[in-house]
Amino acid sequence: MHKILSIFMAAVLGMAVFSSTSFAAGFRLPEQDSAALGMASAVVGQADSPAAVWYNPAGMTQLDGTRISGGVIGIYPVLTHENTDGTKDVSERGIHLPIHLYATHRLSDSIAFGVGVNNPFGLSTEWDPASSTRYVATFSKVLTTEVNPNIAYKLNDTLSVAFGVDYVHLRATLENKMNLGSDYNFRLSGDGDGWGLNAAALYKISPTVNVGLSYRSRVKIDLAGDVGLTGGALPPTLAPGTGSTSLTLPDLIQLGVSYKASDKLTVNADIDYTMWSTYDRIVVTSSNPAFNTTDEKQWHDVWCLRIGGQYRLSDQWKLRAGYVYDKNPVGEAHFETRTPDSDRQGITIGAGYAIGNMTVDLAYMYLRFNNRTISDSLADGSSQVLNGTYKSQAQLAGITIGYKF
Repeated sequence: MHKILSIFMAAVLGMAVFSSTSFAAGFRLPEQDSAALGMASAVVGQADSPAAVWYNPAGMTQLDGTRISGGVIGIYPVLTHENTDGTKDVSERGIHLPIHLYATHRLSDSIAFGVGVNNPFGLSTEWDPASSTRYVATFSKVLTTEVNPNIAYKLNDTLSVAFGVDYVHLRATLENKMNLGSDYNFRLSGDGDGWGLNAAALYKISPTVNVGLSYRSRVKIDLAGDVGLTGGALPPTLAPGTGSTSLTLPDLIQLGVSYKASDKLTVNADIDYTMWSTYDRIVVTSSNPAFNTTDEKQWHDVWCLRIGGQYRLSDQWKLRAGYVYDKNPVGEAHFETRTPDSDRQGITIGAGYAIGNMTVDLAYMYLRFNNRTISDSLADGSSQVLNGTYKSQAQLAGITIGYKF
C-alpha cells in the first residue's frame, strides 16, 4: 500500500505542473474519465471503476483490492462569431489537455477509501486582439485543480454511502483591450483556493438496477493577484496594482440509474443539475482605485441529460456509446465572448480493453453547440459589437489506463 501511495503522490505532483484548461458548459468539465466519456459520462448509477471517486464515491465499495487509474481528455474547440456587418471572427485554435487521476483501496468488506485529482472546471478562449469584440475580451484562462479524498461505507447489501472533502486551487488570467486614445491591454491575473464537501449514495433496487445520487457543494475561492495596463506610457493614475476578488463555484447534484439488461449489456441514464446562480458577479478591488470593477454575470441554474450504454463483447473488450443534451447557463443580457455559450448536444463512442490486471479505455465525443444569435447583450455597453451569430463545436478524445494490485 505504501508503494501505491508513493506512485499516486508522484503523479499528483506531476498534475500540478501539467494540468491544462478545458472547454465545457459554462466552464464546468463533466468528462473526467475516458470509460465514462464513452458513455456520455452517464455513470453515477454504475460507478464500478476508480473514477467512482469523482462520479459517485459510494460506488467504491464495489471495488476490491487497490486500484489506480489516470489519463487525459484532449479537447479541440472551434468558435466563430459572424458579425452583423458580414465579417467573421474566429477564435485561436488549440488543444487543451485536462488530466485525471484516481486511486481506491478497500480497507474491509464494508469500508473503502479513495482519492482523486482532476480539473473539474476550466475555461480557455482567445480572440484576435484586432477582433470586433476586443474591448470585451481577448484572452481568458481559468484552471482549477481539485484534490478530493473520500471514504465509503457499505451499510448493508443494498446501500452504500460516501463522504469527502474537496480542496480546489484556481488560477485565472483575463485580458481585453481598452481604448484610451490608443489601444492598451488590460490584464487581471491571480490565484486562490477554497474548500468544499461532497456526499453520495448507491442503492441496489434489484440485482439488475442501481440508483446513484451524488452531491458536491459550492466552493468559494478568494483570489489575489495583479491588475493593470500595458502597451505604452501611462499616467501615474493608471499605474499597475494588486487586486483581489472572489468566485463561487456551483453546487452540483447528479442522479443516475443503471440497468443491467443482460450479462453483456448495461444501460445508464443520468440527470445533472448545476447551480450556476452562484456565479452572479465579479467584484475586483484594487490597490489602484482606477481598476475597481464590478462585472455582472447573473448566470442561472441548468440541467443536463445523459444516456449511455456498455456492451461486453468478450472478457477483454467492452464497447460504449452515449448521448448528452446540455443546457447553457448564460442569458442573453450577460452574454460575452469569454464564454460564448449555448445549448449543446453530443454523441460519444468508446472502447475498453483488459489484459491481465491492466485496462485501457479510449473514447471520442463530438459536441455541437446550437447556433446562437445575440442582439441585446449588456456586456458591450452601447457598442453592440457582440451582436451577431455564434457557431461553436468541439471534439474530445480521451485515454485512461488503469491497474489493479
